[in-house]
Amino acid sequence: MAVTSKGQRTRDGLVAAAAKLMHERGMAATALGDVLRASGAGKSQLYQHFDSKDALCAAVLEHQLAVVLRAQPSLADDSCADLGQWRADLLTANERAGFGGCPLGSFAGQVSEIEPLRLLYADLFARWQTAIAGLVARAQQAGQVPADRDPEETALILLGAMQGGTALSHIHRDPRPLISALDAAFRAIGVG
Repeated sequence: MAVTSKGQRTRDGLVAAAAKLMHERGMAATALGDVLRASGAGKSQLYQHFDSKDALCAAVLEHQLAVVLRAQPSLADDSCADLGQWRADLLTANERAGFGGCPLGSFAGQVSEIEPLRLLYADLFARWQTAIAGLVARAQQAGQVPADRDPEETALILLGAMQGGTALSHIHRDPRPLISALDAAFRAIGVG
């Protein structure tokens, strides 16, 4: 069945409302009734788009990756070979979010008991890592990253530093942990 533009707006509204609530409260603490109230949608509309809360949670995770990638435009810009621009994207996004934690990373530990969600979550992080690896490869071609660095491994190092730094920035409501973590990762991969 084709989804109308009105139906797509309803679905998008449900996902956006659920994402906000689940990011703030956690998935388990967000009831479907809360999502309905926040989105203004009806119960039949919810079940027209999602057959279960797990299906809604999966859509929220996909939505959160899209939020993350929109906040890091240097990853999708094939002309960008500057890891410093990506660092600036991260710091700006972290500050704009009021040091509220990573939109995707904040769900760590919440999906481990539901295997389809855990697998999706792992896939989303793999997609993010691949996007970072693409930037690393472009930076290598530009001479910014040592040629002997593996882009996927380097992306994993950068993603790990970013996740840890973002979590600590959230806890302290201070950008310095993220700055320190990214700067240490850059030094570790040979970017000065």
